[in-house]
Amino acid sequence: MKFALAVAAFAVLATAPARAVTLTTDPHTFPVTAKHRVHIEFPVGTLKIIPTDESTVRFDIKVHCHSGTDERCEEMANRLILDSDDTGGTLNLKLHKYPHWNNHGMNIIGTLSVPRALALDVEMGVGELDIAGLEGDIDVDLGVGDADIRASRTQASHVSVDTGIGDAEIRGGGSGTRSRGFIGSHAMWTDGDGRSAVRLHVGVGEGTVRLE
Repeated sequence: MKFALAVAAFAVLATAPARAVTLTTDPHTFPVTAKHRVHIEFPVGTLKIIPTDESTVRFDIKVHCHSGTDERCEEMANRLILDSDDTGGTLNLKLHKYPHWNNHGMNIIGTLSVPRALALDVEMGVGELDIAGLEGDIDVDLGVGDADIRASRTQASHVSVDTGIGDAEIRGGGSGTRSRGFIGSHAMWTDGDGRSAVRLHVGVGEGTVRLE
C-alpha cells in the first residue's frame, strides 16, 4: 500500500536572510502481532526508533527545509511516498521519492514507535540513526552516517558492530568485548544470557552499541 505524506501543519522558523520551514505530516499506524518483524527502509535524514507498549507501529515524519519558499518545501514533502506491505509476518515500510537535487537543504526527521519485543531490520542510506529500548533482534545497515543503539544487556545474547571506514564500539560489555580495526573497525560481544541479537553495520561513519 502506498501513502502520500500529506502535510498536516507547518511552522516557519525565521532566519536571516533565508527562512527555514518545518512541516509535520500525518502519522501512519499499522497493527502488528506479538510475532511480527518490522523492516524499514529510510533514505536520508534523522531516524529515531523508540519502544511502545501498544500493539501498533507508528511512523511520524517531519520535513525541514533550510531554504526556499513554504510552497516549495510543502511540494517536496508531498512528493514523499511511504510504501507499506505486511507479508509473512513482516511489516515492511519504505520511504522514497526523496529529491536528491535542488532540495533546498531538505532533511527528513522520522520517529518510528515499535512494540519493544519485536524484531527490527533497518536499511538506511545517509544520516543519523538512534535506537533505544527495544528487546528483540536488531539488524541495521547504514550507508553513511552515525548510528547509536541502546540495548538491554539482560536481553541480549550477542552483539556485532562493524564499519567500513570509521569506529565501531560496544560499551557496557566489559571484558567480553573484542575489537579490531585499521581503516574499518569491528567489535563483538558474545557473553550475553539473553535471546536477542544486535548487528550493526555502517559503511562510512561511527557505529556504537550501548549495553544498559
